[in-house]
Amino acid sequence: MFRIACFILLLILLKDLGIANGEPYNKQLTIFVEAGRQECFYQPIASTENIKIDYQVIHGGLGETHINFNLMDPSRNLLINEIKQEKGSRELVANETGSYKICFDNTISSFNQKIVSFTLEVTHADRNERELRDLRREMLTDYQFDVAYTGIDNYMGKIHVNLMRSRQSQDFIRAIEARDRNVAESTYAMVNNWSWTQFLTMIFVGFLQVLMVRSIFHTTGTFYKFWKCF
Repeated sequence: MFRIACFILLLILLKDLGIANGEPYNKQLTIFVEAGRQECFYQPIASTENIKIDYQVIHGGLGETHINFNLMDPSRNLLINEIKQEKGSRELVANETGSYKICFDNTISSFNQKIVSFTLEVTHADRNERELRDLRREMLTDYQFDVAYTGIDNYMGKIHVNLMRSRQSQDFIRAIEARDRNVAESTYAMVNNWSWTQFLTMIFVGFLQVLMVRSIFHTTGTFYKFWKCF
């Protein structure tokens, strides 16, 4: 039993080292893309790493919820080019090591600001996993140890997946809150502008009415002579 416990402890340490050196990159952002402009981001990615991008236009102002999306490699070769899409999901393998350029282009709109929520996930190639699997196969000479390690490994994997899902859910909720706040601020500004317009119009009409009534009784005034012509 002591030997099994030592093997379990050793493999857990190896697993932790593998995660520390090869932890996948996962980032969720919500951005504002002004009309007639594009927003670009740069992400360093190593060759053979897996790239996954999910994006969605959650608010398009008063127009359509469409945007242009493109991805370029470090040599600035165009890998992905999507025109007037509301949402998209793409996966590919990095062909070289360097800084990849991710752009959301809103030049298709002249007046409408777009709110875009996107998730970038970069995972390492399965080379580290194969090496760890080969090492595990060499060390797993005892059936009981195999069962114990498999249970621990599966449990750690489930925890990692649940944490990632919780984080993505929280990021999506923040994106929805940003969209609602933008709608509320736009409505508030429109109501204020319309109220000021009505207020100034009422003052102008009232002043005009007073002037017209006074001109009826002021027989020597210019307006009285004007009304007398009719």
